[in-house]
Amino acid sequence: MTGCYPLLPAGTRSPGRYCRSGLGALLALCLLLLAMPAMAAKLTYQIKGVKGEQKDNVEAYLNALPVYQERQYRTARTRITEEVQKALQVYGYYQPKITLNRDKKAPAKVVIEIDRGKPVLISRLDILLEGDASNDEIYSALLDKLPLKEGDPLNHGMYESIKADLGSLGLARGYFDAKISKSQVKVYPDQGKAEIYILFRSGPRYRFGDIHYDATPEALRLIRPLINIQSGEPYLAIRLAEMSQDISSTKLFKQVDIKPMISQAENNRVPVQVTLSNRVDHEIEVGVGYATDVGPRMSATWEKPWVNRYGHSLSSTAKVSAPEAELSFDYQIPVGNPLRDYYSLQAGYQYTNNNDTRSDLTSIGVHRWKRRPESWDRDVFIRLENERYVQGSDEGNSLLLIPGVSWSRLRVRGGLVPEWGDRQQLTMEFSSPYWGSDINFMRVWGRSKWLRTLGEDHRFLMRVEQGAIVGDDFSLVPPSLRFFTGGDQTVRGYGYETISPRDADGKLTGGRYTSVGSLEYNYRFSEKWLGALFVDTGTATVDYSEAWKIGTGFGVRWVTPIGQVRLDLAVGISEEDKPLRLHFALGPEL
Repeated sequence: MTGCYPLLPAGTRSPGRYCRSGLGALLALCLLLLAMPAMAAKLTYQIKGVKGEQKDNVEAYLNALPVYQERQYRTARTRITEEVQKALQVYGYYQPKITLNRDKKAPAKVVIEIDRGKPVLISRLDILLEGDASNDEIYSALLDKLPLKEGDPLNHGMYESIKADLGSLGLARGYFDAKISKSQVKVYPDQGKAEIYILFRSGPRYRFGDIHYDATPEALRLIRPLINIQSGEPYLAIRLAEMSQDISSTKLFKQVDIKPMISQAENNRVPVQVTLSNRVDHEIEVGVGYATDVGPRMSATWEKPWVNRYGHSLSSTAKVSAPEAELSFDYQIPVGNPLRDYYSLQAGYQYTNNNDTRSDLTSIGVHRWKRRPESWDRDVFIRLENERYVQGSDEGNSLLLIPGVSWSRLRVRGGLVPEWGDRQQLTMEFSSPYWGSDINFMRVWGRSKWLRTLGEDHRFLMRVEQGAIVGDDFSLVPPSLRFFTGGDQTVRGYGYETISPRDADGKLTGGRYTSVGSLEYNYRFSEKWLGALFVDTGTATVDYSEAWKIGTGFGVRWVTPIGQVRLDLAVGISEEDKPLRLHFALGPEL
């Protein structure tokens, strides 16, 4: 039975109504009463008198405080002041003047005015090394470059980093018994000075012990040239890291695990365990992409990492886009170091239908690679190719035996957005009837790219390219060896390979020479975004009688885990109609 009855609360004139069925209303009232403290204004803080990392540290200490309500201000004053003092002591300010006031317009805001005073200065800094580290020149270099010196303001963060550096260097150089047996900071605020004492006992430096392998005999034989440590040598963690990277770079193994067995060390020698897991017999990869030069494109790659026990590998790639279709095979034979010295037997077919070029190219070649990190890679090759083609008004069927050599070098510093780097490329190719070719010529092509950074946000990219063909009647040179330019990677504002001399019918003929130059400026306005301004110029020509084409514009760069995505809007200012062209590219800048 339900019903409502009049109820006159004491001290009121207006009647209320009490409903026995109003349990929900009563529950809502209870929840409201419980929520009232949470609805009260919370204290916030405005910091004055410090800036930069010191202000950030004060804010971090205040953020670690309990959440205080406005009504708790008086009881919280002491705790707030103490936290600000602690935050300032990190940077050596032990006698600051701290004033707390409430904002008159917003009483929940606490204005903290700070007068740091003078910092405590380091009057004595003693770091003592005991053990083998006392004679280690790398530790001596570390002590010479400490972030704190006598006379500097005390900085507890840097003090802790010194201790961490002593320990991490010990692990990297094989001081596995090392420990900091004494670390002390004595502060005398009234005298404005501090004393730091650190005693680092390194113990003996360990050496590499025996190397144990968990790998197939074929894998073990193949990686022998990549083993860069020997039993009895002083331990260096970076040597293990370099060896792991080198073995992984061969792309022959699914898993590479190289680790020191510190718990099994005896007589100050650390055994090393090398575990290798071969890749599967066959791997297939399919890709889909897009570039403004060639439009949509598809690719498929098949790899057989282990053809035989000698470490030979085979790969095949098929690529299809609107102007080109390609099928290629690559059979690699290691010679000594499989990462740096190998033969590459290549064969392929390429069909091109681009602008005024129609070509069917079949080729087979032998390459001898020598790769040298941080130096020049060299490729000596000989290639036999047959090309049936129509280029503008020229038509032919050429059979060429082309020996040649190419050099390349890439140097880069930085991550996904490098701060410094350069890439150099040079190729020389020869053809002569003396060894069976249809025509006689020498072809030379080179490119140089440079990246430099000014400050942290200003980047400059420069590029130059030059090519030339010297020899017989140019009309007999097939299209795959002639020079064309224009597009995403050369002169932006123009279509892919549309810059070239033209015949009487206005069709592209390709050039005997090519020259390209580019200057680009990048401004980094956030961690993942950059703006770009650029100007490109270039030509493909027979005699340099034509005016060079110029393209200029602006773009954006988006930094992703797989590389930079580059989007450019360029105008071909050398043309009467000033055409606009959008360029899209993904990949490394150099």
